[in-house]
Amino acid sequence: MPALTEFVRVPIDAAMRAHARREGAARRIQRTRASPIDAYIGVLGELVWAKLRYGNFSRLGVPGAKGQVDDVSPDAQIEVKTSKTKVHERAHLMVREDYARARQPTAYVLVLIPEEQADGEEEAAFVCGWATHEEVLHGHLQERLSRKTGAAQGYRCYEIAVRDLHPVEELLSTLQRGAEAHE
Repeated sequence: MPALTEFVRVPIDAAMRAHARREGAARRIQRTRASPIDAYIGVLGELVWAKLRYGNFSRLGVPGAKGQVDDVSPDAQIEVKTSKTKVHERAHLMVREDYARARQPTAYVLVLIPEEQADGEEEAAFVCGWATHEEVLHGHLQERLSRKTGAAQGYRCYEIAVRDLHPVEELLSTLQRGAEAHE
């Protein structure tokens, strides 16, 4: 049950933003429902996770190839879910129902980017916590509605409140032990 004080702040630099812009532009072609900012924010979240986990955002290579989990290692498959929103303990990890059925990662990690940061000028993100695939499938299934119009978006998401996630330090510790065992 991570509290706001347990969210891990990760700095975002110009190189990460440039990489996310390039990769996000390529993804927009593949993801018809995603706005330009959605693809960029998704890639930025993956880079934030890589920087936290590996100390270097380029460690993931080409993040989030279409239809694949974001971070694959011998011990785990991590799917990063990112939102640009208010950073608070009432946030939710959201996983589209169709994605949850197509992929079965070991864990989903929630990254929040503060909404008050200008698009393309983000300076920090917060890695908030994680849930297993099974926990996501037992989450609340909710029809997604547009924040602007209230209209149904045509898909449902499993939602888990941040208060029900596991602290990210727990996942990082488990992943580190697994990596050391393979050395």
